[in-house]
Order: sequence, then C-alpha cells, then structure tokens
Amino acid sequence: MNKTVSTLIITLVWSTLAVFAQENKRQALAEELLTSMDMQSSIEQSFAKVKQMLPQQMKSMQQAMGTTNVPESVSAQTAKIFDMVAEELSWNKMKADYVALYAETLSEQELRDLIAFYKTPTGQSFVKKQPELMQRAMEINQKLMIKIRPRIQAITQESLKPAATK
Repeated sequence: MNKTVSTLIITLVWSTLAVFAQENKRQALAEELLTSMDMQSSIEQSFAKVKQMLPQQMKSMQQAMGTTNVPESVSAQTAKIFDMVAEELSWNKMKADYVALYAETLSEQELRDLIAFYKTPTGQSFVKKQPELMQRAMEINQKLMIKIRPRIQAITQESLKPAATK
C-alpha cells in the first residue's frame, strides 16, 4: 500500500513538473513570437496614428451631432484621457498578458511555425506593412461609421422620446 501511494505521489509530481516545463516553453515561444512580430512597435505606432487622427475624428463627431461650439478644454481633456489610456495600455504593462494569451491559445507547434514565418522575408515584410494595413483598416471603419451615423442618430433620438409618444 505504501509503495502504491509513493508511486502515485512520484507520478503526480513528475506530471506536474512536465506540465510546468511545457507551459514555460510555450511562454518563451510566445514571447519570441511577439518579438518576431515586433508587437511593441506595432502597438506604439497604432496609438500614435490614433492620436494623430483624434482631433479630426472629434471634429467630425461634433459636426455630426450638431455641437460645433465645443470649448477647447474638451479637446485638451480628450487628449489627456487618450494619453492616460495609451500609458495604461503600453507594451510594458500589457506584455505579460499578451505572452500568456498567445501561450494559452496557440500550441507549441503553432508558435514555432509562426516564429519561422515571421523570420522569413515575407514575414518581415508583413510586419513592416502592418501599421499601414491598420491605418487603412481604421479609414475603412471610419467611412462605414460615417455611412451608418444617421441610423445611429435616429436610434438615439428615438430612445430619447418620452414613453407616451412611443
């Protein structure tokens, strides 16, 4: 009986150590993948692009809502909020979460395959073009939002009507 219990405990300990080692390996691979993808630069460039576009977006939203006389302090406050959000979502603060996300979501083989891809000339070209792709995707989204803005405003106006008129 003691021998069976000892064998069971040893097996359990070895299994736990093997799982832990496997998880550490996947985390290391996930970190290597994120580095290969130049994720830090991508995130930083995305925030810079959004910050650059923010004043025009604010102006468009204000015009769409008919509020063109917004005090300058609102724009300054918006910029301050954006800077705070960018700081809180900085790579240094998000890196561990991204590593965990990729390690938990992708298998070891998938991580290895992606690392191999991002080390190729095509993979590096993709990394370099990623900011442009993101910028253009945001522009597409903006066009779509402008197109559906009247419908959003109609829904908003409808919800503001008193219950008796519905």
